Amino acid sequence: MWDSSDYCTSTCEDYPEDIPSYGDIGGIGVSTNLPHTVGITVRHIHETYSDEVTLAFVLTAWMVVLVLIGYYLKAFDPKLDPFRKEGTQKLSKYPNSVDYFVNNLLQKVPGLGNDSSNPVPCRSLRLGGIFNNCVLMFADIQSFTALAILISAYVAMGCDIVAYHWQYMIYLAWMASVTHLASLSFLRNHLTNNFVKCIWRLTAMAVIQILLSVAVGLATTFGDNPWYREADQLIGIEVPPAEGGRPAICYFKQGVDVNSITFSSGVKMILLLLWGFSIRIAKMFERFEGGLRKFAYRMHHKSRILRYGVDDGSTTQIWDPRARRKGQGFFGHLLEPFKIAILVVLSIQLDFLTSFLAEVYWLLFTIIYITARLVKFRIPSPADDNKWTFGQVLPLILLVAPIAIAIESFYTAPKTHTPQMAHTNTQQMNGPGSGLDPVAGLGHVDSLAYRGVFFLAALSYIEVGIYFVLDQPDTEGLALPLLQIALSILLLQPLYQIYWV
Repeated sequence: MWDSSDYCTSTCEDYPEDIPSYGDIGGIGVSTNLPHTVGITVRHIHETYSDEVTLAFVLTAWMVVLVLIGYYLKAFDPKLDPFRKEGTQKLSKYPNSVDYFVNNLLQKVPGLGNDSSNPVPCRSLRLGGIFNNCVLMFADIQSFTALAILISAYVAMGCDIVAYHWQYMIYLAWMASVTHLASLSFLRNHLTNNFVKCIWRLTAMAVIQILLSVAVGLATTFGDNPWYREADQLIGIEVPPAEGGRPAICYFKQGVDVNSITFSSGVKMILLLLWGFSIRIAKMFERFEGGLRKFAYRMHHKSRILRYGVDDGSTTQIWDPRARRKGQGFFGHLLEPFKIAILVVLSIQLDFLTSFLAEVYWLLFTIIYITARLVKFRIPSPADDNKWTFGQVLPLILLVAPIAIAIESFYTAPKTHTPQMAHTNTQQMNGPGSGLDPVAGLGHVDSLAYRGVFFLAALSYIEVGIYFVLDQPDTEGLALPLLQIALSILLLQPLYQIYWV
């Protein structure tokens, strides 16, 4: 620990060329090889900091990502009610058409299709339980990891943490937060059936989001100058001062430059945090997600009635309802196809919002972005500076424990279920009052019109993701890029989709 009385006064006025070491952050309690000298070079702090911490954190986060992707590819069943009781196979009244469409595509991929010897309900129930245990364990690890990083950073706020360390802490905490948020959506069925588990995890997640948002807000005071100076920049070349070695608290006391890239990046990150947390909290409640699914279903059902004039699920055009309407003018007759197309587009957009595919997409997109940012902080160095020592090896060895538990879950889970469970599931799926199979109304997902609108809607998600994760000249600022995206998503993309339909 450094003496804050004199150190802050001097370094707030100066811009050190080197980033001072901070072993508590660099090792997160296990690093003993980090030098405790104040004047360590920027290259050395990059190597020691990144090697021993980044690998451990990134590998843990990517384990969660791989488990969630594996669940979506192999065990996810879009026909099941996400709010059903655990251990049952109750069908959803309003299955998500986007997930159903993607699931049909995955069934055609070798190795991902259903095994004829293993019924879908039994396979889904078994694999779902296995993935549930794995994600629950990894999600709790990510939750406590994010809390530990953020609380430690706030406690040590002062002269101990320089701007570089503060920004690095934000990326590590954000990675843990993102993976835990995605896990909440995956664990929705488990948490809705276990109220106490749901409450304390949501509370912990809310605390993490508040601490992380405040940390990002404080980081918007950092300037756009480089974090460090390369060796060739120190000899006879006039360059902006390096900001990475200056205590972070020095920037917190300064004003915010609203025209800087740092400010716009911070605002975008806060928007992502607020949106990710609020939408996942809302999707934990059946009234919200069930209401959106029901509304999407009604939009699609109404479009089919306008198009075919028969019950939903039919693909035969018996009569044209537009020609049968009395008192309908010429322009009303011309606008009828656009009305049908708008209903279809609204239905697909709502299904995208409530789909598990969107969860996987945002998780994968964000985790790749954060990983790339962490790698960008890492500077190439000579081989002698990258030796594996105690501080680098220990965090990686500790990863064996969760991996071993995950492997054990896959090999010790029961392969079959009792006839009583299967009988109960059959009653729930086909019992009195259950109605017809809701999947019968999803035959439209194989049509060319639906596939075209699906891929056009997916482009909107890709466009939004590119804006939020890139800090390039074309995506700088807030008002103009957001206006362009709004026009594209709310006007251009719907028009393309309407004309396609």
